[in-house]
Amino acid sequence: MANRKKKQGRKEVLDRWKAEQRALARRTLPPPIQEMQHEILGAIKPSDAFQGDGIATIEHESRKIQIHISPDGEHFKTTLKLAEGVVTRLKELDRTAKRIIVRDLRDCYNGGWNEYQVAQEDGSVKTVRNPQLSERDFETKFSLIEAEVVGKRMIDFIYEDSGLFWGHSVIVTSLSGIDFSDAEAELFG
Repeated sequence: MANRKKKQGRKEVLDRWKAEQRALARRTLPPPIQEMQHEILGAIKPSDAFQGDGIATIEHESRKIQIHISPDGEHFKTTLKLAEGVVTRLKELDRTAKRIIVRDLRDCYNGGWNEYQVAQEDGSVKTVRNPQLSERDFETKFSLIEAEVVGKRMIDFIYEDSGLFWGHSVIVTSLSGIDFSDAEAELFG
């Protein structure tokens, strides 16, 4: 009796899984976007990675920055409007995001990421202690390299960190659109 209930339970789970897979297969992908010219973002090309997403490349602080536009279930025009706001206010938003990095990650860096060990030829290790950084010095170490605009209010800014966090990415995520009232910085990778 117990084995029979166990088999029946497994069959129900398998049947539910198969139904979910069939439902996923029936879902339609968003329509692919066509390459377009935008007055603020410039050329927007379709993403090779995700159908329905677009990528624009803009100039910011003498660097080329990719802006990924990912509707995530919203209409492309809705996310495009958010991307316009990001690019229009990019200088200000970059400063705000860097202040968030300082707020969320400076103590983390000064509390241990500034120290590491290097193996010596004789097999011993040498501890290297970089100086702790002031808020201003810490903030200057970060350069915006990419932005992702998702749906109608999520924004990710990805930063290069001058090697402070040993190859990890630093990402500032705003879940409140361009006002960054609900934003935080984190290490990734």
